[in-house]
Amino acid sequence: MPLIILLIWQYTVSSGYIAALILPSPETVIKTFITQLTEKDLLFHILASFKRVLIGFLIGTAAGFSFGLLIGLSRSAEKIFSPFFNVVRQISIIGWIPLIVMWFGMTELSRIIIISVAAFYPIALNTFAGVRNVPKEYIELSAVYGYKGLNRIKRIVLPAALPSITTGVTLALGMSWAILMAAEIFIQTKFGIGTRIETGRGSFNMALVLVGIFIVGSLGFTMTTVVEKFANSTNKGSKN
Repeated sequence: MPLIILLIWQYTVSSGYIAALILPSPETVIKTFITQLTEKDLLFHILASFKRVLIGFLIGTAAGFSFGLLIGLSRSAEKIFSPFFNVVRQISIIGWIPLIVMWFGMTELSRIIIISVAAFYPIALNTFAGVRNVPKEYIELSAVYGYKGLNRIKRIVLPAALPSITTGVTLALGMSWAILMAAEIFIQTKFGIGTRIETGRGSFNMALVLVGIFIVGSLGFTMTTVVEKFANSTNKGSKN
């Protein structure tokens, strides 16, 4: 299938149906990628984006897991925090960017906060769902064995909720990576894949824009695939 798409793409451009200025040929895009990789510090841009995603993802995941666990375990906490949470999560992540920039400026902190917020919602919702869906029989069985408090959470609740939690982690990573481009483009920075895409847009270099898009897609697919496989192996291990 990818080969067919490349052939159609090449034929469309070489036949003149679409101007090369609008859609450069695959050969031009590949040459641009090689040039960027060898001469334009592309690896520094990729590493800068990875660093932002990793920091924001870890912060958002930790906060989301803690919040989801809290409202999942406590009906009182759910009544207090859920109404506000359910209203706030309807706001687009991009909609937070102007407010965060006004508070923290055009800084690295602002970009990381945006990524953290994107990661927070999926893990919070899935942790909450996983905890609330723990079968009552498990809770009753834990009482028989004398598990209480943290011991019950560690031995009963978390293992039973793990499939839902790992799904949340996978979704959180995908959201973090997706919002990264907006964070880098709207909150301008010297290094980042989004910066290269914006540079290509500003100079009308469509080959550079496409290189950036393909890198984002490829790296995002690779990361989510690795996390999904890790999550599946973790879930199998918890069942055994």
